[in-house]
Amino acid sequence: MRRPALGLVAALASAAATEAPLPDFAKDSIGEWLVATDDGRPGCRIVLGAEAAKGGWRATPASDCAARLPAVGRAVAWLYEGGVRLLDGGGATVLDFQEDETTLLKTRFETKPVHFLVRAKPGVERAPFAPDLVGAWVLRRPGGRPLCPLTLSRDPKGGATELALRTGTPCDPAVARLRLNSARVEDDTLMLYGRPETSLRLEPSGPASFAKAEGGRPLEMARP
Repeated sequence: MRRPALGLVAALASAAATEAPLPDFAKDSIGEWLVATDDGRPGCRIVLGAEAAKGGWRATPASDCAARLPAVGRAVAWLYEGGVRLLDGGGATVLDFQEDETTLLKTRFETKPVHFLVRAKPGVERAPFAPDLVGAWVLRRPGGRPLCPLTLSRDPKGGATELALRTGTPCDPAVARLRLNSARVEDDTLMLYGRPETSLRLEPSGPASFAKAEGGRPLEMARP
């Protein structure tokens, strides 16, 4: 009996793998994501689907990815291997996002800029970038009156991601007791720190706003 050529065997194996259903452990990755970089540039969105594609499952970048993040614009497929890998039409990896200790998906820091893969939110198109945050802000309940004005400024004694913070008046006692005096961009979040060991963790929630990322009463930081 004549055996099929090795090329045909490889092609059939590839097709079988492509047609395999998406495993349960990868299903949480389905949906719309934002790819953003740590240098403050606008990112772009990509949809990770469950449809079979060459090398994995279908990835559909937004039309602006080609100009904003060309590597993302070349993606046609994705795989989950302890993280999300984006593949081009030839099956080559264009970006490899691995989970860190906080479960954030990001590329390795050795290659700049670092890329983050986060769930897409309305109005959010980039990761926090310290120089862009300099200036006046207010802390408030969502849609409510200002609780406390804040001013962020470059910290000459700190690193590129660190900012000095000054609260103004009037300042609600709930905020004043935190004694906030510094801020730092940590990957895709903004941390506000106070004395002696107080902190607020904020995530981007709009083009010029951040929302409290932890439990308790909702709180947002927005431009006045």
